[in-house]
Amino acid sequence: MIKPIVFGFLSLIGLSSQASNMIELSQAEILNDKSHSYILIDVRSPEEFADGHVPSAINIPLNEISTSLEQLNTFIDKNIVLYCRSGYRANKASGILTDNGFSMIHHLEGDMLGWIKSGLAVEK
Repeated sequence: MIKPIVFGFLSLIGLSSQASNMIELSQAEILNDKSHSYILIDVRSPEEFADGHVPSAINIPLNEISTSLEQLNTFIDKNIVLYCRSGYRANKASGILTDNGFSMIHHLEGDMLGWIKSGLAVEK
């Protein structure tokens, strides 16, 4: 019983540290607005991505973030919006990018589960 409580508490700490950088689902239209410099990265597996993703997202799985830093450096001056299924992997990816000099990291509120629940368009 202690493990779920500790894990839940640690998850809340991780989420609260990212809360000021959340992109709300109600702001989803800005992700497709070409006047903004947002790069939307889905950090789920390629299989999850193929099953459906946020339109215009690119797929860089969490386990490839560290090895994709050179590619990602082309986006270092842009706002990077991360999401996964429910938040854990996006928070991990955010930490990796922040540790490597990225400062404009955001997290999509609700991740893919929230996106689907809100009835927003899904691309396959």
